[in-house]
Amino acid sequence: MRDFESYWAAGSAWSAGDDPYSRQIWRAERLVPGVNANREELLPFVGPPFGLPLWAQLARLDYPRAALVWGGVLGIAFLILTLGSLRLAGSRIDGLDRLAVLVLAAGFGPLTSGLALGQAAVVACAGTIVALASLRARNALGAAAGALVAALQPNIAIALGARFGDRRATIALALAAFVALVGSFFAMGGGAGLLRYLAMLGEHARSEQFLVIQTTPAAVARAFGASPQLAAGIGLGLTALVLLWLFVQLTVHGHELLKRFAIASAALPLAWPFAHEHDFTLLFFPAVFALRRSDGVLRLVAILGTLLVAVDWLGLAQRPDGLPQTIALTAAAALAILILARRQAWSTLVIGVLAVAAVIYLGGIAAAHPLPIWPDALPANFHVDHAASVTTTWAAEQHASGIDRLDPLWGILRALSLAGCLLLWFIVSSTRSESRASA
Repeated sequence: MRDFESYWAAGSAWSAGDDPYSRQIWRAERLVPGVNANREELLPFVGPPFGLPLWAQLARLDYPRAALVWGGVLGIAFLILTLGSLRLAGSRIDGLDRLAVLVLAAGFGPLTSGLALGQAAVVACAGTIVALASLRARNALGAAAGALVAALQPNIAIALGARFGDRRATIALALAAFVALVGSFFAMGGGAGLLRYLAMLGEHARSEQFLVIQTTPAAVARAFGASPQLAAGIGLGLTALVLLWLFVQLTVHGHELLKRFAIASAALPLAWPFAHEHDFTLLFFPAVFALRRSDGVLRLVAILGTLLVAVDWLGLAQRPDGLPQTIALTAAAALAILILARRQAWSTLVIGVLAVAAVIYLGGIAAAHPLPIWPDALPANFHVDHAASVTTTWAAEQHASGIDRLDPLWGILRALSLAGCLLLWFIVSSTRSESRASA
């Protein structure tokens, strides 16, 4: 629940009249059980302002009870995301399929990372499934509500934009965007406060741009030794190419509406300028979609892409002693995929065995390149000048922890996740129509 600490503290700060997007949030965070108040381990809150009333309601509870409630919300979101993705992907479903998709979710690193951290990304991804299911049921208000929940993590909600052009979806998304904008305006006390939030958001993105906790093409290029200017240029160029081709796909080709969302969900992580591992939970739906809709060689590529995204590659360096767990979860995910795919059993098993072998091999190498974990790696009496901004404080914490170091191996581990996105994007774009999948 490390990230939930910042949500709860932001709600506490906002209720008390403090600025949750400043260092004033530390007044609440330092009271969270387990936080070391003798040093500076401030965790910034960067969520959209319209969510502050939600966090304020949770902050009316003491932290242990609030965490328990939020854990229940995460559990519901987990079920909506997993079982809902299976339902929307089409094809006949039985009890074994439902069990398999839950096992796949347990072995899906971004999703389990989001659950462990108490991340709103999991709830946001569940919101996209609610929006899609509501649109299928011709319920515009339900779709708007789902889109508003998805907007708690804006880079995830953007994928719903693939449904623009469908009249009901356009109305629902416009309504959700209006509520989010007006809610943010009033939560920040007007336009000046909203502009101040946007400025902080830009500063925070720049402070994290090349950190190892960023899974973006720019951060990977920097890890391989590219200069900051070249790495930023690579990231910007790839973003432009991905968005351009995605625009062509969604406007020129006549894809079914659900497939449009799956394509956008697989492609957008390659264009994000700011992305943590848990944000890749968005890829769970296109992974299930690809596994259920593809055949032959395409299905084998879908299996490979799913496993590349599912494995917690960076965790091999963050938690070397967790290698046996990663091996077990990778094997479980491969067996779950075997059930979901239903055909090509031996080929699936071979890919699964190769994935486990890759985890063992890279895990052994990563043990010699341990990645520090914030805030555990902070010095015992770490402090920052009181005049420093919240983003300067956060950058100083990351530097003191050693998370801004450059290591090509850490770049390789993140590149594997991005490669999985690329494969899933290709496969989802090539999958069969819903009518054939249902048959």
